[in-house]
Amino acid sequence: MPLYSLASTHAAAPKSIRIRPDLAGHWFLDGKLEFGCEVAYTNGGKRRTAGYLNGNVLWSEFFCTSEQATFDNGVCYVDLAAVMRNQQTLVIEVQCIEYPLIKASFTLKVPPLTSIGVALPKRSKLRYGSTLEPLVTVAYANGVEYVFEPSGADALIASDSLELYFNQTRILDGRIELPPYSFGADHAFTISVVWKSKPWINDLQQFSYDGNDDCTVKFSASSGRIGANQTPAPAGMIGADGFYGGSGVDGLPVELRVYLNADQTVLHVDAICAGKTVQRKLNPQEASYTLTARGGEGGLGGVGGNGGNAPFSDPYAAGIGGNGGRGGRGGKGSPVKVICASGAQLFLPCIIIDNSGGDGGAGGKGGRGGAYANTSSSPTLMQLLFPSHNYSGEKGEEGEQGESGGEAVIEIAD
Repeated sequence: MPLYSLASTHAAAPKSIRIRPDLAGHWFLDGKLEFGCEVAYTNGGKRRTAGYLNGNVLWSEFFCTSEQATFDNGVCYVDLAAVMRNQQTLVIEVQCIEYPLIKASFTLKVPPLTSIGVALPKRSKLRYGSTLEPLVTVAYANGVEYVFEPSGADALIASDSLELYFNQTRILDGRIELPPYSFGADHAFTISVVWKSKPWINDLQQFSYDGNDDCTVKFSASSGRIGANQTPAPAGMIGADGFYGGSGVDGLPVELRVYLNADQTVLHVDAICAGKTVQRKLNPQEASYTLTARGGEGGLGGVGGNGGNAPFSDPYAAGIGGNGGRGGRGGKGSPVKVICASGAQLFLPCIIIDNSGGDGGAGGKGGRGGAYANTSSSPTLMQLLFPSHNYSGEKGEEGEQGESGGEAVIEIAD
């Protein structure tokens, strides 16, 4: 795109100027703000500057000033300390050099912080004695989110802007050293973060230690029946909709019994469902146990019937294909009761329970539309092999997710 000066528009003169900055960016974090200028002319036309606004007016036509920034071809390099001194405000002023009466000012406030969160990187191993570097997410009123490691030297957030805690211990360098294994210690921990200037903006998350001695026990509920497919419709008729898939079976009640052996060297977890007992023996130092007791999946919806082919007496009366049947509803997850011996309750955080409802079944495929009759006296081979068809039916709706079995009921036994 060729670039022009303001004076190259001979038919009209500039009337006003408007500053248009990137309001969705994170200039208040990295100090870099892209912006542009839109010039309106006396004949009603408008032109924009090159760069951020993808226009064709030269930046050399403008004089940009600010007490909180410097400028270079449409990029505003912000002095964040000066913005802070100016009550969290950036003021930009632009003036047309050849038309000094044409000028504009724009005031931009630092958006307020709305929330803060703490998390761990994916695939983090929460092992005793290991080191963690948590992630902090800050969100602002303009929709910007920024994720960073408090321990990172290149983070755009000053480390003294927030407080990070491991349980009740303040972490100063952003690195958490997990303690070595101790039998009497909790097997879960918390990480929390607080925005210092606004302590009501905070977050706390609980985590459980991972172990090498990991096991999963699964009780499966049956899936719903698959909906029957429809037969093709007679000539010229619309195909029938596929049958609905059946609902998944609800999960049966599950009871977990958690206890230690006499010398406290083995953690026992017994899972009981419908008279069947699955026993697991775990090393207490490396215990990690997952129970999966979800509801059954909903059955697949049946395929819609094909539309009837057009009769030769009415070659355009081919039937539309039937819609696919709706998928079945997922079954309800198993209700779970945990009976834990008093000496083993420290290990409850090592047990993860997934008793969510079963997935809804997928909708059935729509039936194919009927073929139009060939009115040509001598159809080509392609017309015979691939006749044109009416619309096919739509895919059936997906079944609903089943209900969760709810929070596990925990009972501490003497």
